[in-house]
Amino acid sequence: MPPQSQIVESPYTVDIPISDIPSWVFSAGTQESRRQPQYFDADHPEHCFSLSQAELYVKQVALGLQRLGLCPNDKVLLFSPNKLYFPVLLWGVIAARCVFTAVSPSAQETELAYQLRDSGAKIVIAHVDTASLALSTAKTLGLPATSVYLFNNPGESLQNTHEELRPWTDIWASPADALNWSWHRITTMEEAQGTPAIINYSSGTTGTPKGVELSHYNVIANSVQCLQKRSLVANTPRGRARRARLDMSGERWMAPLPMYHAFGQIWFCMNAVQFGAKVFVMTKFDVPKYLLYLDIYRITFATTVPVIMAMLVKYPHPESFNLKALEDLVSGSAPLSPETAQRFKNLYLRDDVNVKQGMGLTETTCSLFQFAPDDIDDGRSIGWLNANCKAKIVPVDGEDYQGTGPAGAVVGEIWVSGPNIMMGYYKKPKETAATIVVENGTRWLKTGDIGYADSKGNFYVVDRMKELLKVRGLQVSPAELELALLQHPDISDAAVVGAKINGGEYPRAFVVKKQGRITAQEVEELIRSRFARHKWLTAGVYFIDAIPRTASGKVMRRMLPKVEDKLASKL
Repeated sequence: MPPQSQIVESPYTVDIPISDIPSWVFSAGTQESRRQPQYFDADHPEHCFSLSQAELYVKQVALGLQRLGLCPNDKVLLFSPNKLYFPVLLWGVIAARCVFTAVSPSAQETELAYQLRDSGAKIVIAHVDTASLALSTAKTLGLPATSVYLFNNPGESLQNTHEELRPWTDIWASPADALNWSWHRITTMEEAQGTPAIINYSSGTTGTPKGVELSHYNVIANSVQCLQKRSLVANTPRGRARRARLDMSGERWMAPLPMYHAFGQIWFCMNAVQFGAKVFVMTKFDVPKYLLYLDIYRITFATTVPVIMAMLVKYPHPESFNLKALEDLVSGSAPLSPETAQRFKNLYLRDDVNVKQGMGLTETTCSLFQFAPDDIDDGRSIGWLNANCKAKIVPVDGEDYQGTGPAGAVVGEIWVSGPNIMMGYYKKPKETAATIVVENGTRWLKTGDIGYADSKGNFYVVDRMKELLKVRGLQVSPAELELALLQHPDISDAAVVGAKINGGEYPRAFVVKKQGRITAQEVEELIRSRFARHKWLTAGVYFIDAIPRTASGKVMRRMLPKVEDKLASKL
């Protein structure tokens, strides 16, 4: 008899305000706290702004966009790495009743053109380093040069750079005009759920990216969910001591990950405001600077991804930095090995602080599973469901994943439901219908992740359904092999894919050397010594200069080198 589906519900329910994003953001704090600097350039902390200042800036941006002729639902696209005024731009575009979208600052012409064309953006705001590509691509698509602006900080000199382009601050209305203007307020559930605010493009790790359309309600709901869980305090001496330290010091957060990504938008532009957290924005990621800033700014909460964690545990001088102010460190985007997490803890953290994993999707606005700050786990789980969410674990027809989980556990595709589930894929009704299923009045999102839940409601992900390999009828998880490879001191990065040879599928590894003289034979032996034969790297090991990854750290398997497969004696 085939296994039955399993439904798991969050233990918490919270009220979601019916509002618009600007009103939600600027309702935070007290009159006094709103005047205190909250956002800082980590490289130059004298450059900063408070929430009170930001509210006027947002009105200037929004009124300026409306005076340009932009109408409700028009799109504004950002093409830039992190900058201090990213939150102002995001909030300002939404306050203008427009829709914000962004593309990776490392995007090439084809990728930029695709997103510009797909979103139909009317305005492009680009960093000085991406401006030339933005301008040429816009012209190719028939957009006038006047639709491209430079993304500068107010007062920042742009002399002798792209003289044909104006800074985006030229769009801003005057402070006097902005003071007498206000954004449109949302007061009904119908408008909150039906008004798009952001279009984030899915990573496209295995195919063409799709625009994920998020409503004001989606964004506010996900922020409320995150706030509820992070506000939980265990009734233990350890939990009470943690809360007392934060009450004394205040929250200080590091923003090293790209803020154009869903995680940066929700955590640094929504959650941080409600928590009153000071945010230190890194404009460019660098391992020594990251460690230095965690130290000197006495950061209390930081986020990371496994590829960064691998670099941090291999940094040659960890004793140079004091990260003992950290109360919470969360890793996401891809599975993190418990061994790497433990090594990081041993090198940098206090004994009472552990690295935790979390998980979310672009399609779930951002966060979906995470732990409360005082939860303790063994490093393998992604946490438990956010408030107002439920999940269904659905066995997959024709596939047997039971061997990838513990005895008795239902293992299958994870479906999720909640107020943070996307409106749909922008202008792609067929793709939306294939991903969102309505059963008995419940709207389920099919995540494509294979996993299971334990008796406590903690979830575990085995792998992505599309990325799991089947070798001689047996399931092989690329993520499992990648985690093992990253433990080797001479491997700085790795990716595992399936290679079709002689009609069968076999694992193949692409490896980036850190230092030393590691050979393909040694890499193969590493896997042979730890895993069953069907997981061996039968399709070979190939050394490359860099693993193509999205800005959030996910492997872009479609961008890995193509290898001509030949008959192999190892098969």
